[in-house]
Amino acid sequence: MIRRALLLFALVYCLPDVVLPAGQSTDGGRCQISFNSGWLFSKNEADAALPDRTTAGWQAVQLPHTWNDKDVLADGQRGYYRGVGWYKKRFRLVPEGGRRYFLRFEGVNQTAEVFVNGKPAGEHTGGYTAFNVDLTPFLEASGEQYIAVKADNSHRDDVPPLSADFTFFGGIYRPVHLVTMGEQHFSMSDYGGPGIYIATPRVTPHSADVTIAYHLQNRSDVPQALTLETVIRKDVASALATKATVVTIPASGDTVVTVTCSDVQNFDLWSPDHPAMYYVESLLKQSGKRVDNLSQPLGFRWFRFDPEKGFFINGKNIKLMGANRHQDRIPYGNALSNDMHRQDLRLLKEMGGNFLRNAHYPQADEVLDQADRLGFAVWEEIPLVNEVTVGPQHTENATVMLKEMIKQHYNHPSVVIWAYMNEIYWAHRFKPQEEIAGRNRATLELARHLENVARELDPHRYTAMAMHNYPAYEETGLGDIPMIAGWNLYHGWYYGKYEDFGTFMDEQRRKYPKRIHLISEYGAGSDVRLYSEKPEKFDFTIEEQIRFTRSITTQILDRPYIAGGALWNLIDFSSERRVDATSHINNKGLATADRKPKDAYYLMQALLSEKPVARLGYPFRNRWLHAAASPSDTLVPVRMHAFSNQKSVSLYVDNRLFGEAEVKNGMAEWEMKLAPGKHLLSLAPNSPDTPEKQIEARLIPFRPDGKTPELAMNVGSNYAFIDTRTDLYWLPERMYEKGSWGVVGGEPLYVGGKVGTKEDILAVDEEDPLYQTMRVNPEGFGADLPDGTYEIELLMVDYVKKSRRFADEDKEIAYEPGQRVFGISVNGTSILPEIDLGGSYGLNVPCRLTFRYTVTGNAGLLIKFHPVGGEPVLSAVRIRAVGF
Repeated sequence: MIRRALLLFALVYCLPDVVLPAGQSTDGGRCQISFNSGWLFSKNEADAALPDRTTAGWQAVQLPHTWNDKDVLADGQRGYYRGVGWYKKRFRLVPEGGRRYFLRFEGVNQTAEVFVNGKPAGEHTGGYTAFNVDLTPFLEASGEQYIAVKADNSHRDDVPPLSADFTFFGGIYRPVHLVTMGEQHFSMSDYGGPGIYIATPRVTPHSADVTIAYHLQNRSDVPQALTLETVIRKDVASALATKATVVTIPASGDTVVTVTCSDVQNFDLWSPDHPAMYYVESLLKQSGKRVDNLSQPLGFRWFRFDPEKGFFINGKNIKLMGANRHQDRIPYGNALSNDMHRQDLRLLKEMGGNFLRNAHYPQADEVLDQADRLGFAVWEEIPLVNEVTVGPQHTENATVMLKEMIKQHYNHPSVVIWAYMNEIYWAHRFKPQEEIAGRNRATLELARHLENVARELDPHRYTAMAMHNYPAYEETGLGDIPMIAGWNLYHGWYYGKYEDFGTFMDEQRRKYPKRIHLISEYGAGSDVRLYSEKPEKFDFTIEEQIRFTRSITTQILDRPYIAGGALWNLIDFSSERRVDATSHINNKGLATADRKPKDAYYLMQALLSEKPVARLGYPFRNRWLHAAASPSDTLVPVRMHAFSNQKSVSLYVDNRLFGEAEVKNGMAEWEMKLAPGKHLLSLAPNSPDTPEKQIEARLIPFRPDGKTPELAMNVGSNYAFIDTRTDLYWLPERMYEKGSWGVVGGEPLYVGGKVGTKEDILAVDEEDPLYQTMRVNPEGFGADLPDGTYEIELLMVDYVKKSRRFADEDKEIAYEPGQRVFGISVNGTSILPEIDLGGSYGLNVPCRLTFRYTVTGNAGLLIKFHPVGGEPVLSAVRIRAVGF
């Protein structure tokens, strides 16, 4: 006991982040402590496997850690570091006879090699599942130990994912644990699983049978007889069932023992509405002394999917509605703390969600733990995304990933679906036509294989794949293989109209009446700086995201045969390749990357929540700026909406009733005309969850006067852009009228049927939306300003002529000289005789032309564009009075 105490003291002394979890043993059983402090990291080290004390060029880091937390942000460059990173650490551990020592890595992306005291101790392929490394054979008796980990997130054709719409962060980005136990223990080499697998083959409201398969290991060289004690608990004070089993494990061998606890009673059923959690406490004893112990989650429930009526749990029909979730956050990359994981799941629960799709990979243990406790039905999948590599090693790696996912998360009652492919035909368009037939055959073969593996490992859950709107799934029969057909559909965003969604799904049901249908993705992007009174497809305004979400969600809710839907995505997430309104980020989140809910989040809360909901919209907006449409226009139009699940809500302006509005599909709307100034808005019925909103209404007169501080207009679009850095308000485009101001001539740019280019505008981080829309071939810009001196800014950019979502093929700036050359004059005075945007600056490289001009003789201001070769373009205009 003295030696044991000394060992624990040494661990605590050298590992200041040590935590002994409640209920874990220090008397011979299992002990797990964190192993996240004291690491050094370097991207430049050629080889750190051998012990050394070098610190030059090494950075002190705390795990979890990724080396891509910064270089995936808008940094003016495409791509991010994908390669090798080394981690090393010295620690003191005096090994004790009869004990085994393991490191458990929850996640290293995407391959890892582990060295202990200079010797190879283990390796792992796949970045999203846990693995264990046995340290015992490599530990030094002196107690001075050295560990090095080589992590590598380089692309490999045999390691999924091959490509995807998310960032492949590198590093030891999930926690690491030091685990000690006796030589006889629950398996630490069963695909990273706990070695304990719990099933409930029979559950009724009043009784259940619980079957536990124990995978046991003996690392001594003689057979061992032990007692296995099984206790099913609600808490430490109550036991629903107990059982003792005598087992013998062969020398240096493994064995599997199945224990059944029949007719267990006095429990509550687990469901999303009532997530009652229980635990199986397992103790392995030798001669009465504990050698290993482990607690695993248990939930009593039964469920099924029906092709006509959707999802049933414990006999109750419920609609599965929620969101997808990626595991990153600015500026931490994917190296999130458990508190951050918990925050995300609380966000989804408070929205009223009961369904979580872990996309597109198995996620942290804490995510599954919280899904159990908060009550989510979970779809979990392996990272087989976009395409497959035809070859045995890719198949083997995908198979191991599936086995690891199922084994590691088997005991979580929240998991109802195992999935193994996402939009696997997406990359077809980029492959040579002569390869397609062979790739289709290989994809079918792999899908059948993975389906069989999943059903063999877990016959109690459903299997699924996520398909996109592409005919090959039907033509090849791939959609017939899984038990559930998941659909990633974006009607009204990338293609078609909102109504096409219902038409598509009804046709699928007609063709495949016995299929189970579930919407695995649907969503629209939004930039919280963009607002429009005339939203349109793919404009990334808050209003368009609301329109899309409202339409598709109600179509899902109206169709009983659709088991449910998962919005894409819970939060804005990193996708370094993306070229949208917010470059390097997929902004289809219901919340921003820093977890601030958008309007669409509150809409979903109104549609899904059972508790009363009434909340004013526009959480990110407090100003309405209006340019008068006529000389007599003195009021500011303000459109306001609220989200509620009541029949109607009343809007109060400055504590006076403005009007009552009927709630339709989760939303009520008002159109007001307010006097310039500040106003207080509130709702009734009111509650602590319905905060008041202070807004400011401002008016720019029809004819700007000397009191007008500035004019700023976003050309070529119907939306306003609010710069969150300075609060500068760029108004939607307006055409020039005599006596007022606006753009003259030209046509708004549409690329691929969508407004603007949505390209990554290089050299700017915050103003992409201003440059992405434009007028092509404008005659000019007129402003009937009073005499005075003005600073004028013209924002212009030449653009990529095709519509694309990703720009990772851009290795350098592209130049197109002579294709867009024009001059600029003001009131007949040449400002710039000739500018060649594509030739001098390059595509997607902005030009912000700033100059001063003095208006005299009551002439006003007329900016003109003079084509020289090709058509001029104009993205935004700002005019600011600087003197008179």
